[in-house]
Amino acid sequence: MADRRVLDHVGMSVPDLDAAVAFFTAHFAAREVFRLPRVDGGAGRLGAPDDAAFALAMLDIGGARVELIQWWSQDASGAPPRADLPGGTHLGIEVDDLPAALAALAAVPGVGVVGRPVTFEEGPTPGMSNAFVTTPWGGLIELLAWGRDS
Repeated sequence: MADRRVLDHVGMSVPDLDAAVAFFTAHFAAREVFRLPRVDGGAGRLGAPDDAAFALAMLDIGGARVELIQWWSQDASGAPPRADLPGGTHLGIEVDDLPAALAALAAVPGVGVVGRPVTFEEGPTPGMSNAFVTTPWGGLIELLAWGRDS
């Protein structure tokens, strides 16, 4: 393996690429870096059925890149992976004002608030607060504010 090891991006499957790009642009100040229009076939190398089609958009969110991928395949009816099962993932996005960000997202149609915000008083992240929301398509996002000592 090469010496250079840098996380380049995180990918998230979405049911509607345009809607997902609009969501991250509106609520997280994402910037679209590039877009790949629909590609038919050859998706086997991406871990999908070889005859699946896909399109993607690469976003920049505060210097981190998120790749949104819309799929077209014979078996596209599954529910998103649960966080507690293998394959379950979430995006962690730092915000300046957790209560304000959570309130703004809670007002967005289709966004779900998962539980209540928590502030860690001790341990490896003292002062860090977080809360989780689900996107309109079921993806999980952690909102976090690092606080005073983290």
